Amino acid sequence: MVDPLDYAHLFDARILTGLSKDQKHALLASCTARVLKSPTTILRQGEQTTGGYLVASGRVEVNYVDSSGNQVIVHIASAGEMLGEVEALSGRPCACSCLTMPDTTVLFCPAKALCTHMPSEVLIPNLCALLHDRLMRENRNKAADHYYTAQQRLRLYLQQLTSESEDAVRISQSQLGVVIGCSRQTVNRMLGELRDEGIIELGRNAVRILDQARLAAGAPVME
Repeated sequence: MVDPLDYAHLFDARILTGLSKDQKHALLASCTARVLKSPTTILRQGEQTTGGYLVASGRVEVNYVDSSGNQVIVHIASAGEMLGEVEALSGRPCACSCLTMPDTTVLFCPAKALCTHMPSEVLIPNLCALLHDRLMRENRNKAADHYYTAQQRLRLYLQQLTSESEDAVRISQSQLGVVIGCSRQTVNRMLGELRDEGIIELGRNAVRILDQARLAAGAPVME
């Protein structure tokens, strides 16, 4: 169990919206902290989970593998985001796998604790809000697939996976090709152009954004 005061920054997490301070304390106190220095799979696609994970610090890669073995990184979760809560409460197997990045801390929150410390009139709207956010992200990605060039889709995807505070993402050129729908050779060429323009830096299966503003300037504006 954890001391809620150690994670007071999580009181503003979306999943806790509408709870009283005492309710937030009680819920966090029922969680178990996992301090993960190296990459660790906390949820595995196709497997059951008895609870969700609240990201306390660091980042978590959410990835999906289709029946042909193609892997796609669908989201990078940061502090305050919840993962696996829908599967835990519904009893369904995990829709994606979740892999922590180095030096990440997550709080495991049993489904029973969510139901005990969150009244249904709070829990249901909060879950719907989280699902709406995920639906809107999926809609934006679908629109980009249909209406924008490969270069625009690449910029948009790199934007979604990074931020000013977390400017690097671990991803291969093959994975990028799968998600934006073009060959590895095309991805290699486009990344090379962005590197030559000083917008990104390339590492081994990793991309670091050097200039978020210039990256965004060539990406579609998604409302």
